[in-house]
Amino acid sequence: MVEHAEALREEHSGEGGATTQVSHTGARALEAVDQRSAAAPDNALQTMFEFDPAKNQLLWSDEVSAARILGVEDAREVSTLAAFNALIEGDADQSRIDAFSGDAHSYCCEFRLRRGDGEIHWVEERGGWIGSDQSRRLISVIRSIESQKQREERLSWLARNDELTGLLNRVHVRREIDETIALAKADGAGAAYLMAGIDDLGAVNADFGFEAADKVIVEISERLAAQLAPQDRIGRVAGTKFGIVIHRCGDDELRDVCVRLMNSVRESVIETKKGGVAASICIGAVGLPHHAEEANSAMARAEAALDSAKRLGKSSWSAYSEKTDPVSMRRRNTHMSDVILTALNDRRVRLAFQPIVTDLHETPKKFECLIRMRGEDGREIPAPEFIPPAERLGLVHLLDRRVLELAINTLAVCPNIHLNVNISMETVKDFVWAEGYIAHLRANQELAKRICVELTETQVIDSIDASIEFVSEIKKLGCSFGIDDFGAGYTSFRNLKAMDIDILKIDGSFVTGVSSSRDNQLFVRTLLDLARNFGMQSVAEWVDNEADAMLLKGLGVDYLQGYLIGKPETNPGWLPEGAPNEPPARRERME
Repeated sequence: MVEHAEALREEHSGEGGATTQVSHTGARALEAVDQRSAAAPDNALQTMFEFDPAKNQLLWSDEVSAARILGVEDAREVSTLAAFNALIEGDADQSRIDAFSGDAHSYCCEFRLRRGDGEIHWVEERGGWIGSDQSRRLISVIRSIESQKQREERLSWLARNDELTGLLNRVHVRREIDETIALAKADGAGAAYLMAGIDDLGAVNADFGFEAADKVIVEISERLAAQLAPQDRIGRVAGTKFGIVIHRCGDDELRDVCVRLMNSVRESVIETKKGGVAASICIGAVGLPHHAEEANSAMARAEAALDSAKRLGKSSWSAYSEKTDPVSMRRRNTHMSDVILTALNDRRVRLAFQPIVTDLHETPKKFECLIRMRGEDGREIPAPEFIPPAERLGLVHLLDRRVLELAINTLAVCPNIHLNVNISMETVKDFVWAEGYIAHLRANQELAKRICVELTETQVIDSIDASIEFVSEIKKLGCSFGIDDFGAGYTSFRNLKAMDIDILKIDGSFVTGVSSSRDNQLFVRTLLDLARNFGMQSVAEWVDNEADAMLLKGLGVDYLQGYLIGKPETNPGWLPEGAPNEPPARRERME
């Protein structure tokens, strides 16, 4: 989603998250996984053996490959079942035991081998009996799956942790807050949630470059984590912001905690390759549970307090109170509510179309519909200014419905194109609005076949049951369904299978600069393997240079989207004059 992409770029590196405490420990753990993956033998390496039960002997079909898998100089060193079993780490699989004892005809299992060279290595073994009487033999194939297991380990780590800092991600910070609130209610001890924001990281980007900015983010995460007690938790909840859960912290201790954390950041210069950076943070704090009884409220109020702290100047802190935000927030909400409703009534909500192609040189026939809104003064209002308030005010349903109407009307006059439309989770979760959305698709079922409805992965994770039901209904009408920003939330395999997804759109943060980033290449390759295994097509977003585009196509990406392909246009050349996407005034002139 372009609006999401722009927001991430403004934040420098997007939302992410982090494990429990010291960030560099998590980063080193992930680096170790990558190193083991690189050092692992080819995942396609395999060999076969024949087991003769009468002689209790193993005969290897390819002794060279067998020696490589077993980590020995000569495969003949492992010529008996007992010798082979001695290499298996842990308990043997029961299906394997039954097969070799003759109680089962075939088997398939995975296990770890303690190889002759001392390394632990994952293999898959499958086999079955052939022949009868004296000629009866067990034929088995052993295949290395070490690379596959290392990829799964990486994905498992990333599902909880932020790749840059090693801290908890936003989803898991939210869970920690809810658990802490429940604990505080049970034992009567106060707690606190703090949001720490780095001051002027954009200036570091401009003066020193992104690499130095990353160094500042990592160093600050380590300094903050070092100040916490073992039971406290810290995560990266946005590009420049950290969420910190403090146990057993009352109002009296809150000031001391915030001052200690701020001092830990500004006490010494952060050394980067481009020079020293004097960094500082501001902190917004909210007491738990008396100022927030659930995680979403705690995070919103801590951010409001952080805004108040930033207005005081660098290295400041502010605690949330009833006077912190509600008055100004109500005023902003009232104003934005009027802006959105007036724009809808005046038909100033429009679509911008961004092309999606399979090849750089083809004429686009597929486009993503991106919402745009003009103010009464003719100024284009950026999506980040009106979409979050619309969600907060309960008006996003109206925007979703308007986008769908415009898309349907556009398809009616452009028979050769396909459109992708985004929908908010607020609409999906609301039965009345979801049914209204589906009813409009049902009324235009022939056109609906050329629509792909998109939800972001992080939204899906938060409300998986509602998502599955909604997807099932729209697919009955012929719509396709896509997951946007895939890779940001790490959906489980079970959820991927349950939702019957057609399109996976790879999160743009993994696409940008992929031609020069081995880590991004590895991650994109892993996501593409997932897509292919589930029979889904893939789209790479944020493609802004030819080197990235060529590499992505080489990796097997089905579709490309980004500024290299084309920027979003509200009046593309293929859209007929006076088409339904145009404001009423222009349409009347065309008539």
